[in-house]
Amino acid sequence: MILTKATGIIQGPISALMGWIFDLIYNLFYGFNIYSIGFSIIVFTIIIRLLLFPLNVKMTRSSKIQQYLQPEFNKITKKYKGKKDQDSMIKQNREMAELRSKYGLKTSSGCFTSLIQFPIFIALYNVINNIPAYVTKIRNLYQPIADAILHTNNGFSIFKAFTENEEYQKIFARVVSLRSKTGMPEFSSITDAASEFGKTALNTIVDVLAKCNDTMLLQLSEAFSSNPQVGQAIINNQEAISRSNDFFGINLTEAPGLKLSWALLIPIASFLFQFLSIVVMPTQKTGDEQQDRMAATMKKTMIFMPIMMFGVTVITPAGLGLYWAVSGLVGLIMTVCTNRYYDKADMEKILEKHMAKVEAQRAKKGDKKSWTERMMDKAYGAEGEAAEHARGMNKYSNTNLKNYTSPSAYKNENQSSNIEDRTDTGKKYKAGSISARANSVRDYNNKGE
Repeated sequence: MILTKATGIIQGPISALMGWIFDLIYNLFYGFNIYSIGFSIIVFTIIIRLLLFPLNVKMTRSSKIQQYLQPEFNKITKKYKGKKDQDSMIKQNREMAELRSKYGLKTSSGCFTSLIQFPIFIALYNVINNIPAYVTKIRNLYQPIADAILHTNNGFSIFKAFTENEEYQKIFARVVSLRSKTGMPEFSSITDAASEFGKTALNTIVDVLAKCNDTMLLQLSEAFSSNPQVGQAIINNQEAISRSNDFFGINLTEAPGLKLSWALLIPIASFLFQFLSIVVMPTQKTGDEQQDRMAATMKKTMIFMPIMMFGVTVITPAGLGLYWAVSGLVGLIMTVCTNRYYDKADMEKILEKHMAKVEAQRAKKGDKKSWTERMMDKAYGAEGEAAEHARGMNKYSNTNLKNYTSPSAYKNENQSSNIEDRTDTGKKYKAGSISARANSVRDYNNKGE
């Protein structure tokens, strides 16, 4: 029987996959007599973040490469410094875009990576927020209670009165709507659980029960005093339900609130880890002052996200807060480790590998332009000014990718010199490196002027 799972072309399949993974993890813990869903939430979140780790590495690598090549972009910025006329601004933006294109750098890469992760995190939220829909063993704890309620005379009215609060009304609205369409007057002892209405009603009852703490389950038993089977089903399963929802004394179905308790540590941890993750996140440099300023402003704006998440985790079940806290901690560790690796890495070698990959992609694509390149051509009128722009790029870019072929092509050219000086930064590069070859191209172009 399908509970109220997430639907939709994208969210439905992704949530189903996430739910299958969570169910697998919970069954594994269950086999070791560990019944709390808290441990499953932690392991589940870590696994998903590890699966997404390659995307985060790719985004960080792109940012580090752009920072390494910043002097190239600064040349163009310096060329148009103080020029605010429209023609100069168009030319500057065009040269910036073309330089990024020559290096195979995409300003949208970070956004694209975030867009890929967004539906996955929404799916994670769907699973954590409605665990009985995806975890069979948890569902089975509530099934007998829901079945007894469904077969109680006048049970619909009793259950509706029990759910007279804003949160439950949103959940129960589906049953109310379906009841009005089918014309079924009430739950009763002869309600067909296999009918369309019966399935939807049963699933919705489980949704509500999964958000009830021990006190609310006791109140529900009293509300259905006319049917002793409801109370008996609650007694039979309440201990197992409490055990599954308990995490070191914290009931994961309850909202922590702002009262002093151990549960409040979860929203605090969520805020702290999310905040630190944003602080250590590298800011991607594009070489364009306006875009870089916007990126810096956006990063400052993102600081409000942890504050918002603190407010959300205070008023939502602690299980969701635990998910956000663990996700923030794992993200923080990954970001710190990735930054440390690239800070110590040989960026020349990383750039060389990146350029080889870019050249391979261009060779495969041929003369066909991407959608972004076609839009850039239209925006900047590149077709009519291609020759003039090419001359400008030869002058202001250390690496002319049109002249870049392969490392072996420049091997003999640099044998007479062990080190090439980079006069714009005073930095020295090994013979045969991309930057050394780029300096040779630059010197040759300067002589020809």
